[in-house]
Amino acid sequence: MQKIVVNYRQLQGITVTAGSASTLTIENVLLAVYALVSVILLMKMLMQLVSILRWKMKGEKQLLQGTEIIAIKETITPFSFFNIIFINPSLHNGHDTNQILTHELTHARQVHSMDVLISEMLTIICWINPAAWLLRREVRQNLEFLADNSVLESGFDSKNYQYHLLQLSYQTPEIKLGNKFNVAPLKKRITMMNQQKTNKAGILKYSLIVPLALALILSSNAEAIVNSTKKALSVTKSVVVDNKKETQEPIATIAQTAKPAKQQPVKTEVYTVVEKMPEYPGGEKKLMEYLAMNLRYPVEARKNDQQGTTIVQFVVNAQGKIENAKVLRSISSSLDQEALRVVNAMSEWTPGEQNGKKVSVYYTLPILFKLDGSSKPAPSSEKSSIVVVGYAEQTSGLVAPKVKEFGSSNPPLYIVDGKEVDESTFKELKPQYIKEINVLKDASATAIYGDKGKNGVILIIMKK
Repeated sequence: MQKIVVNYRQLQGITVTAGSASTLTIENVLLAVYALVSVILLMKMLMQLVSILRWKMKGEKQLLQGTEIIAIKETITPFSFFNIIFINPSLHNGHDTNQILTHELTHARQVHSMDVLISEMLTIICWINPAAWLLRREVRQNLEFLADNSVLESGFDSKNYQYHLLQLSYQTPEIKLGNKFNVAPLKKRITMMNQQKTNKAGILKYSLIVPLALALILSSNAEAIVNSTKKALSVTKSVVVDNKKETQEPIATIAQTAKPAKQQPVKTEVYTVVEKMPEYPGGEKKLMEYLAMNLRYPVEARKNDQQGTTIVQFVVNAQGKIENAKVLRSISSSLDQEALRVVNAMSEWTPGEQNGKKVSVYYTLPILFKLDGSSKPAPSSEKSSIVVVGYAEQTSGLVAPKVKEFGSSNPPLYIVDGKEVDESTFKELKPQYIKEINVLKDASATAIYGDKGKNGVILIIMKK
């Protein structure tokens, strides 16, 4: 029997225990700090929501100019959150209140508060990324630009609206979630309101950059093709002599196509507001005299009892000539043609200037055609009046409407919204609040106002 002896060595046992691993690592610390900051920002946002809820409970629901608001008794800057508008009505007059409601209703209709909440949440989640804070700031500014633009498009005077923003120096307790009427920075908002919109010519100018860049790229590639072709021809020149002329022709063709495309000429820019506005020879008084002497009431308009204000816009170019006259507000074709005829027949103006250079400038001129007497066609013995109300778009704002000047010995009768006022009250009227001015003369004035109207009557209708 064969014996098998197995020799073995007993190994020492190794004991493995389940020990706890250390959790205090750099990654965990940074993650905890990140989460802590996010929680703090979230708590701040929730506190803002609670503050808005407190303002709502503290205030009183009212109807202000047909709009439901929350009336606050404290001194606050008006603000809105979704469709809720918070305002202290006693701090603002009717005109300023109308501006505020137009501004805040724009925020409410376009649901700007949702954009604010989304930007806030994005900042809470990505607070470590500077782009999130920049995006939040740009979103808020863009929302205010939209609301400001809505106010100006509603017909409010730009300068008056900007002064209103600057007058509201008091501030609400910090409520970042609300859309405040007087939100900073005001300087950028005012700059945006005064910034001239890019016209079609400017858009065309910027659109030419793309084809110009492509032309430059093609020209550089064409130059490289020409150089490589010349090298290839220089190598084969000693072999193919007879084809020398034929090989030079494609070179000339390629070189010709390599020329960069010429930039298309850009139309002359027309300004709306410049440092020195264009002026009619002799000033506004001579302009009014020219229009009063040359305008004729069309027979067709008189028969059809057509009257009203025709607004004509034209360009005074750098040479002082009238160009592109057009009617912005039309009453009838005959009245429009008469207004355009007289405007196009005007002599050369003193052109406007910007930075010491003569430039083309827009000029707007309203002309009020008004029939004297009844609405029936006027006989040849009766007269029809043409009242010229002149203003220009200048850096100082709207120029006060001007009528025929009267002497101290024969003052006219001033009627404002149906009430007789003296000359001092008339001079204190602000032009931006005047809706319409009419002038009655001779028999038309005395027939209504008696001897008081013998020197003429100036009828003024104010904006409501």
